[in-house]
Formats: sequence, structure tokens, C-alpha cells
Amino acid sequence: MPTATRARTGSTEQTFAWTETTRDRKRKPRQGEIRARSEQHAMAQLGRQGIRSARVRKVRKSGTTGIKQVQICAFVRQLAVMTQSGVPLAQSLGLIGGNLTGRSKAGIRELVRGLRTDVESGIKLSDAFRKHPKHFDSLFCNTLAAGEHAGELDSTLNRLAIHLEKAQRIKQRLRKAMVYPGIVIVVASLVTVGMLTYVLPSFRSVYAQFKADMPALTTMLLNLSDVLVNHGPWVAGGVIAGLVSLHQAYKRLPRFKDACDQVMLRIPVLGELIRTAMNARWTRTFSTLSASGVPVTDALESVALVSTIRSFEVATREVRQAVASGSTISDGMELQGVFPQDSIQMIRIGEESGRLDEMMQRLADQYEVKLDDQVDTLSTIMEPAIMCVIGGLIGVLIIGMYLPIFNIGGIV
Repeated sequence: MPTATRARTGSTEQTFAWTETTRDRKRKPRQGEIRARSEQHAMAQLGRQGIRSARVRKVRKSGTTGIKQVQICAFVRQLAVMTQSGVPLAQSLGLIGGNLTGRSKAGIRELVRGLRTDVESGIKLSDAFRKHPKHFDSLFCNTLAAGEHAGELDSTLNRLAIHLEKAQRIKQRLRKAMVYPGIVIVVASLVTVGMLTYVLPSFRSVYAQFKADMPALTTMLLNLSDVLVNHGPWVAGGVIAGLVSLHQAYKRLPRFKDACDQVMLRIPVLGELIRTAMNARWTRTFSTLSASGVPVTDALESVALVSTIRSFEVATREVRQAVASGSTISDGMELQGVFPQDSIQMIRIGEESGRLDEMMQRLADQYEVKLDDQVDTLSTIMEPAIMCVIGGLIGVLIIGMYLPIFNIGGIV
């Protein structure tokens, strides 16, 4: 079923669904979507395309919220495969959108439908993506625009699909490294609070029979138990408010975020893991941009924008300034003291041999393999460490509860 096309018009356009009204029973009425400023404008455009009689209704926008990054990765991969197979762009978007069924895919379905409508209207694919900055950042759109300009849309989409998949995999590996310790810490905290609020108070009547001074540890635990029992909601509210405040401060206060990032980078094992993840993202992003024909200075600017740690962002901008002044990338990186020496040497070899793109890709693959190994190592180290901490915490609580009984028994 064809969809009517139109010339590009104003920025206040809306999407209208149209269905041809015809009494000819030998063929089905055509239908589709069109972007226009009003119903009258839509009817006028349909008339210029030979569709004289049609019903037009405004499409209710469900929005493009609730779209997961995994869905974006899958969409770009499908679009890359279809484009490389020779399927026309608008038809590819239509096929992809038609397969997105279910309430959980309503957001991505609306997004794909909007992209298809824009492409059929004559808008470049990169410009259509720019209308959704929440899901497609400037790096993605600029890379795609460079591929369109060079006539390599299919290969550029494939590189972007790989880039998104690799970035998503890095996030998943980091999340996996943090989820298990987080769950164990939460469970340990709940067990501790439960013992202090329900188990320890039951020992109070036993302690009252002892006409002797309580050990310091038991006294401290009893006082902490009283605070939790009498002011539990306030304590819980304060802890939650504190955590939320720290999270908001990390997101909104650059200096606080930089200080937290520097502290995390100094933590053994964890700091090395974060550095590896940043280097993997840095090299993968630069490789994607460079292979797509983006100039080196523009590529470095885009890499700086996606650097989540301030030290890497500042160092990348300094490298960009050095390159703009006539220096090589490797020399600029060596002056910063942030990038590993093995990376600098490999990039220098790539520059001298004229195979920088290939060398960057190898570096990215190398860092991603290293990241996998470090995540496995971190999980192996943290399991016994966390068990020791939990065991020590529970041991302190048990000793504090039974220490008065042991003391009385020793006296008797």
C-alpha cells in the first residue's frame, strides 16, 4: 500500500493518516500517511498527487518515550542489513515498523514511523534522525551525514550499528560488575536492620536480669536498636534523601562529579576497570568516525563530547588542539598523561603506515576483550570479599548480643 509523498514544508507539520475513498471494487483503496500543516493542506497535497477523494484524520501521537537503548541498537542493525541488501530506504523503514508490534514497542514504532514519513517527504536520513536527539546524539547524526555525503550510507549504517552494539555491551558488562555487589550489600543491610529491630530487642529483658554493666559493644548495639525502633521511618527517609541528593549532585554539579570520578579511578581494580571501559569507548568511537570519513579534528571533538569522565574529555580536547596545530594524534596523546603507552605506540604505527582506522579498530577490540577479563576478575575477587564483610558484620552482631551472657557465665 503506497504512502503519499510531499515536498518539505514548515516546521509545524503534523502527521495525518489518509484512506482513498473509491467505489471501484476491482482494487483496494490506497492508504498511508502524510505530513502537513492542516487537514486542508493534506488534502491539497493528495490532490496534487492524483488522489482526489480521501478521508484524512490526524494521527494521535503516542510519543517516543519509553524506548530502550537495546531497541535502538536492534533498529539500526536491521536498517543496516536491509540497506546493504539493496532494499530502498523508505521500504526498509516501513518493513521494520510493520514488525514492531506490542505495547512495549509502541515508542520505537512511533519513532520509525516518523522517520519513514520524513524520508518519503524528501528529507535526508541524517536530518530525520536529528529530530530525535534523545535517542540519536550528534555523533550518530554527524557520522551518518558524512556517510551520506560520501555515498556510503550502507557501510556507515553498519559501522554505526557495530558502534552502538559495542557501546551497549560495555554498559552491560559494567552493570553486571556492579549488580551483584549491590544486591549483596542491600541484602546484608536488610538482615542487619532486621536483627537490630526484631532480634536484639528480645534480648533486652534477659539483659535486664543482669545486675551488671553491659559491655560497650552491647550498649552501642542497644542504642542503635532504640534509634531504629523509635525513629525507623525518619532514619530510612534520611538515608533515601541522602542517596537521592548524592545522585542529583553527581548529575548536576560538575565539580562534585569530577571529584567522585577521581576517587573511583583511584580505587584498586575498580579504577582500572573504569579506565579500560573509557579507553574502549574512546577508541571505538574514534574508529567509527574516522572510518566514516569524518575529519580528525571533528572526530576528536565528538569523542570528547561522549567522554563521561572529565579528565578524558579535557585530554581529548587538548589532543584536538595539538592536531589542529599540525601535531600528530599520538604526539598529542603522549603529552596528556592519560592514555596508555601501548595505545599511543599502536596509534603512532597506524599513522606512520597509513592504517590508522584499522589500528584503532584493533585497539578497540583489544580493550573490549580486556574489559571482559577485568569484569570476570572483579567478580571473582568481590565474591569472597563481600562474604567476609557480611560474615564479619553478622559476627559482630551475634557477639554483641551474647557477650553479656558469656560474661555472666564466666563470673558464675
